Amino acid sequence: MNRIRAIIVPAAVFQSVIVGGAYGTGREVVEFISAYGALGGLLAIATAGVSFGVVLAASFEFARVFAAWDYRQFLRALLGPAWIAYELMFAVLLIIILAVTGAAAGKVLTDALAVPSAVGIALLFVGVVMLNFFGRSIVERTLGAGAIVLLTGLLAYSAAIFFDEKTALWQHVNAGSVAPGWWLSGTKFAVYNSALIPVLLYSARDLRDRASALWAGALAAVFGVLPATLLHLTFVAGGPQLLDEALPTYAMIERFMPAAAPLYVIILFATIVQTGVGVLQGLNERLDGWYLEHRARTLSPAFHALVAGFVLLCSLVLSHLGLVALVARGYGGLAWGFFFVFTLPLLTAGVHKIARHEARRTAS
Repeated sequence: MNRIRAIIVPAAVFQSVIVGGAYGTGREVVEFISAYGALGGLLAIATAGVSFGVVLAASFEFARVFAAWDYRQFLRALLGPAWIAYELMFAVLLIIILAVTGAAAGKVLTDALAVPSAVGIALLFVGVVMLNFFGRSIVERTLGAGAIVLLTGLLAYSAAIFFDEKTALWQHVNAGSVAPGWWLSGTKFAVYNSALIPVLLYSARDLRDRASALWAGALAAVFGVLPATLLHLTFVAGGPQLLDEALPTYAMIERFMPAAAPLYVIILFATIVQTGVGVLQGLNERLDGWYLEHRARTLSPAFHALVAGFVLLCSLVLSHLGLVALVARGYGGLAWGFFFVFTLPLLTAGVHKIARHEARRTAS
């Protein structure tokens, strides 16, 4: 049972963190997946799924072999002194994620429930600070429960639409619509979502052997693309006009399940909170690792909450000043930067280091 839990937890945490904001609204799925046609979107998802699986499995195994459970330890073991490049890029990415998270939290409740945006931002702030105060165990349980709720809701939503539009859906898929560039778009989708993997390694601490690490990577990949698969198929059923919607998932729910719209808003808001909680827990794990190394103890729960609140507040202020919008324009380049400082070194030097470590262990 402990082994099964060790495999499921990192998969659930990965899904809960990446499915927020643009992914949860469906806009990200439209841009990277559905824009390439019914069949082309499925091929893009398959590309992303394979990419996720390889990178996640290698990450979990590298972390297990070198006992590197925060991104500082992980990147130092992988890159040596050059690890600081990841730290600098992550600082920028963290600000963007939290700023977008804050904006989404305010907008979702305002647009759907006519609640002032300040209320959504305040609820986000309280939720993030409280969960980071309670620490890793509560964060993992919350994100795990969130993954279950999200998948249950998505399955119910998808089933309702598939039943309503079953013939049209399969006609679209069977027509074989494939736009060029699907493989590159699927790769991009995987690359920029994979950037957060080192930050989420705290959830993989209980992996005890290579088989568990590989299974966890495979399951996390499935968890990562399953929501995109379900959303894409519902968008196919909804027709091409859905590609122009700012909130395509909400548009589909209003069209087919209007009574469920408030429930969708609540679930989406929860995924937004989970994204903020997950990345800030990763930051606190990194700070704990440094403090443990230099002071032989970890930081207090109150300090964790203070860090989470301070970083979130700074990100919201920077967003209001327009700095984040400027930085976000270069987000595509930032995502490829993570490919060169994390993904590529992991799949080359990282795999070599794992093999060398295992050879030494066997020889001794």
